[in-house]
Amino acid sequence: MASKSSVRTKRAGSKPAKKSSGSASSKPAKPASDRKKPVTSAKRTPARTVPAAVPRPKPRAGNGQSQQFAVDKLHQVALQATNLDAAVNFYRDILGLRFITRFDPPGLAFFDMGGFRLLLSATASGATLYFRVSNIDDAVKSLRKRGVTFLNPPALIHRDETGEFGKKGAEEWMAFFKDPSGNILALTERR
Repeated sequence: MASKSSVRTKRAGSKPAKKSSGSASSKPAKPASDRKKPVTSAKRTPARTVPAAVPRPKPRAGNGQSQQFAVDKLHQVALQATNLDAAVNFYRDILGLRFITRFDPPGLAFFDMGGFRLLLSATASGATLYFRVSNIDDAVKSLRKRGVTFLNPPALIHRDETGEFGKKGAEEWMAFFKDPSGNILALTERR
């Protein structure tokens, strides 16, 4: 019967560690088809979350070699804009994003979001953008004065009891609204 650690390894999708050649047993290994499958209970335990302090494992190439490449930075987000003029006015004049440029045709507008770009286009898919603010109540008041209608008042969405997203016990507050094309947007504050 397989040990608990080899069962966990198999569930995680990796191969169990090979036994050393200096094994105490000199019996030849059984073919895979003759081996008994590990017995598992019908009740599944919830997946254990990894604390934020644990370093991310390096991706492995197919031949077992470590790779240095990993996607870790956001460059651009594309949002659908059914009316590009209205969308440019909203993101530039209402939200205050820094406008970069516009290309007509094909009907693209770009904004700087502090290190990554927002692309507005009629052909982009819908998405949800979460804008981090330092004070969600003040930000909601300011945007309401500019004509933004919120779907809900600021509300506690998550209390990070274990510190998975940053400081242990921090709260995430959010308030949702829509842009002129119907994309859902949110203001978010960590307290």
